[in-house]
Parts: sequence; C-alpha cells; structure tokens
Amino acid sequence: MLRSLDIQLTVQSVTDIEDPSIFCGGWLIISDSNALGSIPGEIAEKLRIQQTHVLILMDSADVVEQCWADHANGFLDWADLCPESLREAIVDVKAGRFHVSAILARRSVTASDQAGDDATSKRASMISLTAREHQVLRLIAEGLSNRQVARSLSISEHGVKRTVGIILAKLNCPNRTLAVVRAIESGLLVM
Repeated sequence: MLRSLDIQLTVQSVTDIEDPSIFCGGWLIISDSNALGSIPGEIAEKLRIQQTHVLILMDSADVVEQCWADHANGFLDWADLCPESLREAIVDVKAGRFHVSAILARRSVTASDQAGDDATSKRASMISLTAREHQVLRLIAEGLSNRQVARSLSISEHGVKRTVGIILAKLNCPNRTLAVVRAIESGLLVM
C-alpha cells in the first residue's frame, strides 16, 4: 500500500529499534500497536532528538504502551486504513501535525459514555479550561506551533507557551500530543 501512495517515501522494514541510530532525522515509523513493546526512556529520548515520527496502527481493543502513546505523532484505526487515509496520516505526521483517524477520535470521545466509567466522567467534569485555553488547545490539535498559535490569536509567543504549560498541568500531561489525546478522551475537545 505504501508504494501506491503518490508521495515520495523510502520504505524499510525494521524489526528491532533497540539501536535508534538506524533512524536518521525526519524518519517515520509506522507500526502496529501489537508489535510495539515497552521502550526504554533513553531510546524514546533519542527518537525525539532525531525527530523520528511515529504513526501507530491499532484496532479498537488495542492498548498502546504509555511510552509509545507519549511519543506517537498519530494514530490510525485499522478499520479506517485505505490508501487515502494512510496518505493523509503520513502527510500530517511528516508536517508536524498530530493525526488521529476519525474512527479513533469518535471512539475515544464516546468510550467513557459507553463504559459508564465514573472515574473518567468525574475527572472530565473536574477539568475546566478557559476560553483562551480551549482556543490554544484546538490550534495545537490542528498541529500549529507556538509561533503559529500566537500569530493566529494575536498574542505573544510567550503567552502561548505559558497557556500551553497551564493546559499540560490541568490535563496532567507531559507533552502536547498526550494533552490533545486526553482532551479528546475527556470530551474537552471535539475534532
């Protein structure tokens, strides 16, 4: 399927990422969530430093290790996999935008309602974001950098950085990617 896309790609099959030096800057890892094991922190950090992007393909029952969820730049549901959706995901991830397939986004938003999980609904109701924080979070979810968010909202880049820090603290997230995922999961952000 990768070879049929109308984007330039060099495809290489890798079965072991214990040596992250094989990934050059700007590489994209596409992996099935079941193929991903636990990743040591130092390898995850090297992948971040080398700007290696990660797109994870998953089924509805899959659970992604936290270390990969924190590092992933996108999630695509196997049920949604076709050349067009794969191309869109690759283009988004390579452009620095976070990608979640529509099926996964809908499922994550409705999962807490279907499960009747009181802990999730309590946590979501306890989190409150200001209107400005919602604006910033939505633009982050669209893949904009702090500078682009600042220009879009006509505020300083420092103001955006401070607002992102507040959002990360409120959502108890170590990075922007996970903040977007948690906001979608808790119903704070609808894409």
